Amino acid sequence: MKKIQKLDKFFSYEMVVIKEKITLEDFAKKYNLRKEQIIYESELLEKGDIVILTEINKTLHIVLPLETLSSIAKKYGVDEEYIKESNKIDKIFIGQQLYI
Repeated sequence: MKKIQKLDKFFSYEMVVIKEKITLEDFAKKYNLRKEQIIYESELLEKGDIVILTEINKTLHIVLPLETLSSIAKKYGVDEEYIKESNKIDKIFIGQQLYI
């Protein structure tokens, strides 16, 4: 697993505070990430821990007419909550830029 000291080599990243005790593998599955995208030194994440997510393979999606969160999530094989949390949104609108 990558160490935090190498952070400057990443193009972009996001820090996340863990809300509940969870394994690294389950956290990755819950947020549709690969374990390689998560910078943390342990396999178990505790409430209050901070992890760093590298922005690997993010895709820009422009919302088209008649698209819904559900249809976009299905298109990319992620769940709606992931899109909402990644983009800090509750609703979508035509022309909106979403990172998936």
